Amino acid sequence: MTKKATYTADNVAKYLVYLASQELVGDNKEREGITNLKLQKVLYFAQAYFLAKLGKPLFSDNLEAWEYGPVVPSVYRKYRENGSNPIIVDEDKSSITDDDKEVLQKIWNTFGGYSASKLVDIAHAHTPWKDAYQTPSKIISNKALEDYYAPLLNK
Repeated sequence: MTKKATYTADNVAKYLVYLASQELVGDNKEREGITNLKLQKVLYFAQAYFLAKLGKPLFSDNLEAWEYGPVVPSVYRKYRENGSNPIIVDEDKSSITDDDKEVLQKIWNTFGGYSASKLVDIAHAHTPWKDAYQTPSKIISNKALEDYYAPLLNK
């Protein structure tokens, strides 16, 4: 039996945006931030990791299979006005435990270096998105995430 989610996706998104905003890139060491598209994919992989590795959902919101990969609709709407521009924040406004922040930092270290389009390609190649995209509801279930990713992460 899967445990109850600890956070809302918006709370997790706040922390991921903060993490992305801390990275300095290029010769001028500018903050790159994160686009809404990339944020959606990192949320997907974070949820998959928590389910497959820790046996609990990270957030309570549904993930949906949209054309450009997995999306949390409420988070998408919140950052939609940014378009394809990066979201950058100066402070961490999330309320996430230090232990979960540590796990999210590791997930960010794994996926943060990929472009949004590469993360779309990866998600599109995986069964949870492919199967959900074929259904009328487009909901990517936690069970589908756990069933698909647990064997991959627990080798």
